[in-house]
Amino acid sequence: MLLEQIAVLTNQAIRQAFGMRVARVPLEFPHNRSFGDLTVNGFLLARELKRPPAGIAEELARCMGGLGPIDSAAAVDGYVNLRLIPEAIFQGSIPQVLQDPNRFGSNKEHSGKKLMVEYSAPNTNKPQHLGHMRTDFLGHSLSLILENASAEVVKANLYNDRGTHICKSMLTYQRWGDGATPESAGKKGDHFVGDFYVLFETRFKEERDAWIEANPDHYAAYKDKHGTDRKGRDVPEDKLQAKYAASFKDEHFDKIGLGRECQKMLLAWEAEDPQVRALWETMTAWVIEGMEKTYVDLGVSFDVVYRESETWQWGRAKVMEGLEKGVFQRRDDGAIEIDLRADKLDKKVVLRSDGTAIYVTQDIGTTIRKAEEHSLDGQVWVVGNEQIYHFQVLFKIMERLGYAWAEGLHHLAYGMVNLPDGKMKSREGTVVDADDLLSEVAGLAAEEVKARDPAGEIPADELEHRSRTIGLASLRFMLLKVSPKNDMMFDPAESVSFDGDTGARVLYAYARLKTMINSAGDETDSEELDLTVLTHEMERNLALSILSFTGATARAARDFNPSVIASFLIEFVRDLNRFYDRCPVLKEDDLAIRKARLELCRAAVEVLGRGAQLLGMPLLDRM
Repeated sequence: MLLEQIAVLTNQAIRQAFGMRVARVPLEFPHNRSFGDLTVNGFLLARELKRPPAGIAEELARCMGGLGPIDSAAAVDGYVNLRLIPEAIFQGSIPQVLQDPNRFGSNKEHSGKKLMVEYSAPNTNKPQHLGHMRTDFLGHSLSLILENASAEVVKANLYNDRGTHICKSMLTYQRWGDGATPESAGKKGDHFVGDFYVLFETRFKEERDAWIEANPDHYAAYKDKHGTDRKGRDVPEDKLQAKYAASFKDEHFDKIGLGRECQKMLLAWEAEDPQVRALWETMTAWVIEGMEKTYVDLGVSFDVVYRESETWQWGRAKVMEGLEKGVFQRRDDGAIEIDLRADKLDKKVVLRSDGTAIYVTQDIGTTIRKAEEHSLDGQVWVVGNEQIYHFQVLFKIMERLGYAWAEGLHHLAYGMVNLPDGKMKSREGTVVDADDLLSEVAGLAAEEVKARDPAGEIPADELEHRSRTIGLASLRFMLLKVSPKNDMMFDPAESVSFDGDTGARVLYAYARLKTMINSAGDETDSEELDLTVLTHEMERNLALSILSFTGATARAARDFNPSVIASFLIEFVRDLNRFYDRCPVLKEDDLAIRKARLELCRAAVEVLGRGAQLLGMPLLDRM
C-alpha cells in the first residue's frame, strides 16, 4: 500500500541520514493541506534519534525529495512536509479500497493478542440510563476497532446483582409490591423493579427527615462542627443541610427502619435464606429480561456474561495465596492488606478482619479467572473515571502477584454525561432511561425525515425504520465523538440534526453517495477507467482523506479511543461536501472525468460505511 511504501522509504532515508532505523515511522496527515499531503513528525523521532527535531527534518528532507511516489520534501519547524505525485495518490487509494472494501483500514496494532473488553456492567435494580449508553457504545465500538486491529476480542458484561442497592428494591417490593408483576403492571421488568428502587429512596428520606426532626440536637452538633469553612465563613444553610443528609445516610443508614431492614436482608441473602433468594432470583430475572431487550434495541451484544453473585467470592483464595507469597500482609486486627506506597499509591485492605470480601477482592478473583478461562493477553474495562484509582490499585496488585499479562490491563475511563438541565440521579427518579431516550430521539428523527418529505411519500413502516435507524446512529455518534476522558453534554435535538457534526449528517452523506452511485447505473463499470483525469484539488483532497482512514483506525486501536474514528468521519464528510461543491459528478459532461469521479465516490462510500460500522452505527441507503 502507498502509506507502507512511504514508511519504508522514510526509514531508508533515516538510515541514510543517521545510520539507524526506527520502530515506527510517524507519518501524519496535516490538518492544513497547504502544508503538504503527508508529514513526517520530527518531534516524535527526536528521542529515538537523539537529535533536535529541526535537524532531523532538514536531513530527511534532503534525502526524501523525488523518492518513489514522493514529488517533493520540505523541512518546516521540525516537520518534513511531503508532496506526493498525483497519480500515486489516486492509484494508492481508490483501487486499494475497491479491491477489498471490508479489509481497507484494517491494521496489525494488536495482532496475535486475545483481549477481553468488559463494558456496561449495570446494576440489576433499575433500567439503564444515558450514562450506561456511553459505556455500552464505547465498549461495543472499541471491540470492533480492536478486531479491526487483528485482535481476537471477547466482549464481556458483568451484572452487579448483589449488595445493598439490590436489596433496596427487594425490600420495598416485599412491603408494597402487593404481588404485582411486570406483566400485570404493563412495564418492562427493569423499569418495574426500578420504580421500587426509587420508592425506597422516597420512603427512606421520609424516615430520615422524621428522625432528624425528632433529634434536633444531632443536627445542631453537626452544625457546630461543620458550619464554617476553612476560612471561617458560614456555610450556606442549604448546602450544610445537604451535606448533613449525605453524612447521615453514610453513618446511620443501618440505624433506622428501612436501612436496618435492608442490611438484614443482605445478610440473609449471603446466608442463602431460601425466601430472600427466591425473591432475588425473581426480581433479577425481571430486570435482566428487560435489559436484554434494551441491548437488542441499542445494537449491543456480548460473548460472555458474568454475575457478581457468582464471582464475589472468587478473590478470597487468591488473596490467601498472595498472603503466603508475601505479596499481602496481615494487620494486627486480622485484616489483610497490600502496601503500595512504593508505587505512589496507598495501603489497601483486600480482605476484612472478619474474612469477608470487599469490592477489590472480587475484582482480584474475577480478573484472574477471566484471564485463565479465556487465555487472555489483556483486559480492558470501560468504566467511569471515578474508578481510576481503583483500577490503578487492581493493576498493581496483579503485577505484584506476578502475572505476565498484567501489563496488558487497561482502564478506559470515561467522563459523566450531563443533560442541558443538569446531572442525572437514578435514586431520585430524575434519570433519563435508555429506552425512553431512544424513543425520544427516534421521534425527533422522524420529524427531520418528514420535513424532507413534504408530499408524504414515505410509507409509515419505512418512516419508522428510518427514524429508529437515524435515532440510534445519532445517539451512538454523539456519545462517541467526544474523547472518553471528557465529561460531555448531550442534547437529543442536536444529535439528530442534519447540520453540524452529527451521526445524522454522516448517514445522510452515506445515503447521498449510495443514491448517486445507483443512479449512475452502468457508468460505475470500471472498464476503460482513467484516474489520471482527476486533477482538481478537491478530488485530490478526498483521495487523501480516504488514505488517512488507515491511520485513524490504527490510532483508535492504539489509544483505545473510538472518538478518533468519529473525528475522522466528521472531516471526511466535510471533504465530501467540498468535493460536491466544486466537482459535479453525474452532471459532468466529460465522460472520462465523470467515470473517474464516480469511481472516487465508490471508494468514498465504502470508507464512510466502514468508519460508521466501526462505531456500530446502522446505515441507510436512502434517507
